[in-house]
Formats: sequence, C-alpha cells, structure tokens
Amino acid sequence: MNFPVLYCHDGQNAIQDSSSWTGSSWRLAGALTRLSERKLLTRTTETNSPPIVVLIPSAEDKVLFVPRRHLEYGDSTQTFARAHADFVALTLKPLIDAKFRTVKGKEGNAVMGTSLGGQASLHLCLRHPEVFGAAVCMSPAFSAGVLASVATLPEATFEGKIIYLDNGGDVDEVKVPLVDVWDHVTTEHWWNPGYWWLDSQLQMAVDAMKFALDARNVKYEYKKIAGGRHNERAWACRIHKPMLFLYGDRDEDGNHVA
Repeated sequence: MNFPVLYCHDGQNAIQDSSSWTGSSWRLAGALTRLSERKLLTRTTETNSPPIVVLIPSAEDKVLFVPRRHLEYGDSTQTFARAHADFVALTLKPLIDAKFRTVKGKEGNAVMGTSLGGQASLHLCLRHPEVFGAAVCMSPAFSAGVLASVATLPEATFEGKIIYLDNGGDVDEVKVPLVDVWDHVTTEHWWNPGYWWLDSQLQMAVDAMKFALDARNVKYEYKKIAGGRHNERAWACRIHKPMLFLYGDRDEDGNHVA
C-alpha cells in the first residue's frame, strides 16, 4: 500500500509548539490523527491512514541582512525562490519517494504553507505541475510574480490541480482584536505578537489571486475566517479544514463535501 505525501513549508511550526518560533504550532499531527480516527480521510488509503508528512524547515540565516526565508519563499521571479522550488521538486521529493512507499504521481503529492509559505507552496505547484497536484495556502502573502504566473502560464499547468485558500482579517462588524491574551499563554516565546493587522492587509492580494484563478477557470476553495489572526495558533484552530479539502470526500465535480 502506498501513501500520499504532504510537504509542509515552515516545517518547524507544523507539529510541535516547542519548535515553533511563536511558541504555538499548527498542531497538524493531532488534527490528522483525529480525522483518521473518525474515518474522515477517505481519499488517502482504504484504511483512512494519514498521509506521509514531510516537514521542510525554513532557513534561519540571512543573506546580506535579508532573511533567507523571505528570499526562498519570496516572489516567484526571484532566483532564490526558483532554486528552492527546484530543490524540493527535483532533490527532496525523489529522496522521499526512494525511502518510503509513496504515491508517485502528482495526484498523491500536495504542498502547503502559511503566510509567505503559502506563496511558496503555490509557486512550487505551478513551477512543477507534473510533480505536485495540490497547494494549500493559509493566510497567504501573494506578490506580483505568482499572480502573473497564474494569469499567464499555459492552461495545461492547471490540469488536475486543486487549490485551497483561506485567510482571517476584518469582516464587516467582526474585527481582529488588537491583543489576544491566549497568544501569550505558552511555555515558549511568550512575546508572540499575533500580527493582528496582517490578514486584513493581505486581503487585496488574496482577492487578486481569486480573480486570476477565476479568469483561468481554475477550481479552488476559499474560506474567510472572520476576525482570524495571522499566527500559528490561529492556523491550528482551522488546520482540519485544508486537511479535509485534500483528503476528505468529494462530489462528482471534485468539490469538497463538508
């Protein structure tokens, strides 16, 4: 039996609170375990087993005072971003396939990330469309290059692709609180800022991405989390949603069934 694979950008933030730079993680392992126990991972294997999860930690060093993460997860026109995408697709993935019982085709390989990691995930999926079939972008920070890619890449790039987008931010009378005390109740990095303004600030780029995807008739799922903050604790509260999107039931049109 072979298993699908989920590649995670900012992998140090995905599983353990102690390794996350904010002291909170996405708690991805717990979410997948609960979904598996409830037999909701119907698209993975006949046993509802979770996918193989590959954690790709983002770099912590700097290049001429610029964080390497910002370069590797940056605009898709940048050399660092392209080199990072090529490394994951052409070096890391073959290594994983050689060591584990994986589903080799693009339909069994997904990539996900948050914030700039969301942009890196979509870039990777579009730069190597024959390798990755799905991208999850939570609270994504999209820039001009990846938006232009969606608008200009050949139609074949998007064949069989499934894309998940979500973000928080202000919605009508529901506003992101300036401070959430629970962000700071942690044994690690109690200074977690919460980034209360960031999802609202990034909304324009998310809307532009939705417009570009609609113009190309690319199927995607978008969820707006009213009042959601831009940090790992907020993403942990809804991490089950993209997992159900990737591995849960779908109707005849390929849409996720809640």
